[in-house]
Amino acid sequence: MMSLTETSVLAVAKTQYHYKIKAHAGLFFALIAVQLLAFFFSLNGVGSSGGGSQGMSYTIKYFTGDVIIIFTLIWAFSIGISMANNGFKTDFTFVSNRLSSHLSSLAFLLTAAVIAGVTATLCGLLLRVVMLLSHGGVDTGPAFWIAPPALLSGIFAATLYAALLSIIGYFIGMLTQRHPAFVVLLPGLFFGTLFVEARSTGQARTLNSAIEFFSTEGSHALFALKVVLVSAIVFGCVILFFNRMEVRK
Repeated sequence: MMSLTETSVLAVAKTQYHYKIKAHAGLFFALIAVQLLAFFFSLNGVGSSGGGSQGMSYTIKYFTGDVIIIFTLIWAFSIGISMANNGFKTDFTFVSNRLSSHLSSLAFLLTAAVIAGVTATLCGLLLRVVMLLSHGGVDTGPAFWIAPPALLSGIFAATLYAALLSIIGYFIGMLTQRHPAFVVLLPGLFFGTLFVEARSTGQARTLNSAIEFFSTEGSHALFALKVVLVSAIVFGCVILFFNRMEVRK
């Protein structure tokens, strides 16, 4: 009996997943728009330096795909919130429960993370190509060219970051759905903590520690393990705390 129940939940979640892919296809067009916007911002460079002597001057501009990655991660975080607030509205079409809704939303977010990671990395590669074509004759050093393993590594990291932020966004969206007061409390707590720490220590230690926990990991396996564990804990909290909520509101 337990096996039949589990199979039924997974079957319904799979159906809901396919439905959500179609119903929320507009989010992927938003991803393209966000990445194009970041791409055009990056065309002017993300920084510059210069100098000169004896009547000569020079300016060095720095071009990276960091802005594209940042915009993509913001998009990933926002769709997590969007799925928590709007994803359940499609679930009443099916005979389902909140668990199948969460599982289908998780599958959607992971799919979106893969697409976001691939397109963000390739968009950064396109930026290099455009810079090369628009500055013909400029010598390119070895660092300009990205080896396939490095490209796959970039896609891997971007995908994991996008998955983590989308799941955190989903958790925050569920909190605000459960208690609307969190719409004000969470931003207030976040920025209030940053302000207090900045005044007392001169830096946002909590935020910096969280960023360093993931960004300074040199091993791909340990980095993936960190992301998977944190994501599992966050999503486990979603199922634990919000599994009794009605699917249709």
